Amino acid sequence: MSKNILSLIKIIFFSLFLANCGVLSQAEDPLNKDKDLRERHGDFVYDAIKKSRESSPLSNVFGNSSSQFKENIIWNVALEKISFMPIQSSDQQSGVITTEWFQAGGDLNNRIKLVVYVKSDVIENSSVDVRVFKEVFDGDKWNTAKQNAELAEKIKKSILDSAQELYIANEMS
Repeated sequence: MSKNILSLIKIIFFSLFLANCGVLSQAEDPLNKDKDLRERHGDFVYDAIKKSRESSPLSNVFGNSSSQFKENIIWNVALEKISFMPIQSSDQQSGVITTEWFQAGGDLNNRIKLVVYVKSDVIENSSVDVRVFKEVFDGDKWNTAKQNAELAEKIKKSILDSAQELYIANEMS
């Protein structure tokens, strides 16, 4: 019995050695490895992909950041895309991200607020909904203005396009 356990331990150590051996890992193109990834998608998403690349091959058996990243890719991209605005609340369980009111540039008479609904982790048009609320200051108070559906659609498209690019990049790594 003791001999069998010793043999099993040797096999496990040998398997661990081979699993972490560079010969068995995927080949990478060193010239294009991280090409413009940080510039296109920001530090938060870049770090998530980098972390998934650095995980050991055996961590796939026990769960790793790569699978977590894939499950949350739209959520992560949505947070990154609207990170220039102060976040009022974000609840990953419900899939809702809400920003504070935000005034762009020197326009002190207009402000917007975003609500992003992440409905699914599948990268498709129905997975994300973006609402852009606008208010205009009349000198005394803020008045609700018409929602900006065009801006909402641009933000949604940007989130989905970036999520798709990152998903492909993560699959290729």
